[in-house]
Amino acid sequence: MSSKKWFRRTLGVALACASVVSVAAVGGPSGGVVSATTSIDAGGEFHPLTPTRILDTRPGAYSINDIAPQGPKSAGFGPGTNIADGEFNFNPLGLGDLPENATDILAIVATISVVGPTRSGYLAVYPKGFEFGGPDGKGEVSALITYAPDQVVPNLAIVGIGEDDSITFNLYMDGAGTANVLVDVVGFISTSQYGTAGSRLEIVNPGRILDTRTSPNPRNGSFGADDSMELQIRGVDAVAPKVTDIVPNDASITAVMVNLALVNNKPGSKDTFLSATPTALGPNDKATASSFAHAGDIKANMAIVPIGPDGRVHFYNHEGDVDLVVDVLGYFKSGGDVSTNSGRVVPLEAPFRAFDTRLGEFGDAPLQHGSTEQWSFENFAESVTLNPGAANEQSNPKQQGFIGDLFAVGLQKLYPEDSDQSGSFLQLVPGGLPSNPLSANINFGVGEVVPNMSLVKFGESERQDGTGTDKYVVEAFNAYGSVDYVLDVYAIVLGRLSTVLETEHRAGG
Repeated sequence: MSSKKWFRRTLGVALACASVVSVAAVGGPSGGVVSATTSIDAGGEFHPLTPTRILDTRPGAYSINDIAPQGPKSAGFGPGTNIADGEFNFNPLGLGDLPENATDILAIVATISVVGPTRSGYLAVYPKGFEFGGPDGKGEVSALITYAPDQVVPNLAIVGIGEDDSITFNLYMDGAGTANVLVDVVGFISTSQYGTAGSRLEIVNPGRILDTRTSPNPRNGSFGADDSMELQIRGVDAVAPKVTDIVPNDASITAVMVNLALVNNKPGSKDTFLSATPTALGPNDKATASSFAHAGDIKANMAIVPIGPDGRVHFYNHEGDVDLVVDVLGYFKSGGDVSTNSGRVVPLEAPFRAFDTRLGEFGDAPLQHGSTEQWSFENFAESVTLNPGAANEQSNPKQQGFIGDLFAVGLQKLYPEDSDQSGSFLQLVPGGLPSNPLSANINFGVGEVVPNMSLVKFGESERQDGTGTDKYVVEAFNAYGSVDYVLDVYAIVLGRLSTVLETEHRAGG
C-alpha cells in the first residue's frame, strides 16, 4: 500500500536575508526564513574528535562543567508560561578539543542526553540569542528530544554557536520539574576562517554491517555487561542489499555515520548505554553515550563515530545482555576538491519543520500498517540560495540529502486486542529504491513519542503530473499499526557543484 505526498513551497518570494543560505517558505506551516552558512575551503567540513563528555549536570562525582545553579535544571511549565523559562546557557568553546574561537565553528556535533526528568516534556537546543518560538514566543517550536518521567533519552545534535559564544538549552515540562542534561561532543563543522581542512560527507543508501542476533556478526554473540568489541569500518561490506565496500577501504575516511540500534529485550535485561569510539576505552577512560536503551526496549540512535588509525571503531556495553545492530548511512572523507561543494554540510540556523502528519496541510492522517508514502522536497531544494545578494550568489545548488530529527508520534495498535507492548519501526529512505533496506530510523511502542536524528539521501521518482523525474524524493514506511510522524530539518548536504562559496561564522538569529 502506498501513496504520494507533495511537499509544496511557493518560490520567488522576496525576503531580506543577510545569511548565506536561505529557504523562502510560504504556504506551509512555517512562513519564515531558514538560514545557514558554509565556506570556500574548510567551511561546511567535519572535524572528528575523540568523544568527550563536556557537560554533565548530575551532582557529585558525575558533575562536569556544570552551570550555576548546579545540579538538575528547572523546566518551564504550564499554559501561558514564558517559553524561555526553562532556558540555560552553556559555552562549549575549548572543551573536548573544540576550537577556542567561535569564528572557527559553524556548529558543534554532539550526543545530547536528558537524564532522569521528573515529568514528561521536551528539550530544545539552539544558538544563544535565537528567538525560540518567534518574536512573541507563540510560534512553532522544534524539540531535539522528548521524554517521559525517569527516562534517559539521547539524540545527536548539530547546533551553532550564538551570542556570548554559547548555546541554549530549553527544558519544558507539563508541570514543575527538573532534569539533567549531558553533552558528549564528537566533532565540529568548521567555517572558512578555520585554518585546517576537514572531511566531507558522502551519503549512501542504508546498509547493515552488524547484527549480533544473526549476521553479519564477527563476534558470534551478543554483548554482556562491561563488554566490548571492535568492528572494521574501512572496506566493510553491507548485506540486504549486498554492497561491497559500502565504506571505501581508504585511509582518508575519517568518520562514519551510522544508526545504532540496541535490542535490549531479553529476559532479565537491564538499562544500559553503548559507547562508540575510535579506539578501545582504557580502564581510566570516562565512557560517553552514543545510544541508550531501557530494559525491555529496542532503541535506535544515529551517531557519528570517528574511525581509528586501523580503520576500526570500538563499541562498549555497560550493563546486561544486549544485541547491537549497526547500519551505515554515510561516511566522511578528507581531501575534498576545493573547487566544489560536494559533501559540505550546511547547518541551518534553526530547525525547519518539513512536515507533521497531524496537521491538515500535510494530510492529517497517520501512516498505516505496512504502508509507504513519498514526500517530494523538490521545491524545498530549489528554493535554497547560496550567498544571497553577493556577487557569487547561487540558486538551486545540487543537494545529496539532509540531516533531520524524525519523530514517531502516538502509535495506535492494529487491533484492540493486540498487546500494549506492541511495537513498530519507521523508515525514511531514498525514494525509488527497488526494495527497502533492513535499517530502521526509529523503533517505538504504543503511544510513545520517540525522536531520532536521521541522515536521509534524496532519491528519484516520476512526478505526479507526468513532467519528468523528481530528484528530491524520500519515502516513509511504517511496519505496524498506524503512527503520525514529524520531521525537522537541521542541515543540508550539498552535491557536486563547479564553484565554491565564501562565507563566515554568523552568531545568533
